[in-house]
Amino acid sequence: MQKSYLVIVLTCLMLVISACSKTEEKEIVTNNEKNSETQESTSEDTGSADTKEDEETTEEEKPEDVSSTDEADENETPSDPGFKIYQPSIGWEKKFTDGEDIVVTEKVIAANDEYVQFAMMVGGNQSIQIYKWTPTEVALVYEEVSVDDASVNLLDSFTPNGNPEVLLSEASAQWELVESGVKLDVAYGSFEDVYVIKKVTDEVENADTIYTRYYAPGYGLVKETYEVTGEYGYSGKSELEIVEK
Repeated sequence: MQKSYLVIVLTCLMLVISACSKTEEKEIVTNNEKNSETQESTSEDTGSADTKEDEETTEEEKPEDVSSTDEADENETPSDPGFKIYQPSIGWEKKFTDGEDIVVTEKVIAANDEYVQFAMMVGGNQSIQIYKWTPTEVALVYEEVSVDDASVNLLDSFTPNGNPEVLLSEASAQWELVESGVKLDVAYGSFEDVYVIKKVTDEVENADTIYTRYYAPGYGLVKETYEVTGEYGYSGKSELEIVEK
């Protein structure tokens, strides 16, 4: 009887121990799973935080690039057109009157970055004039009178003379700058920001011949006057009346 009782007691203890072991194993597995999920969640949060930091860093760098571009644009100084804005356009034909008749016709035959060629007609006589026309200088560098056809383009073949007649220059010129920024009315219309230049010659014996020219933006020469001094002096003018574009 006692042996049976001991067997029953031992059997019960074994069952209790076995049950406790299984419970501990379940708790260990559950804790491991929770730890794994916690690590994965932490990893995801860390990755998300890193991504946000990268995006914020990129956004912070963009204004620096824009600022650099703005600074570069500010450092680029546009070139000054200078006297180039006084150059007439290719194909324009200007006709000048003395108040009664057309006395001079000027047509722009060709032009490039440095030179402009004009065909001149004075009283039925044709001539070719080529000017060096840059932002800093306007100078007559080639002239051929009494030609049969002044419309032939010579810009690729002419040779500038060694002693050009400088009309306008930021340095020195044969023509004297009288005024600039002048408002002028001629038969064709009104102009502003006009250059007025003058040259005095001794081509007439015992007298001075005074030439005065007026240059307007976009049109070039718009008026010229001359005066011969002395006892038998006289004067005249030609001013722009017609522009055929």
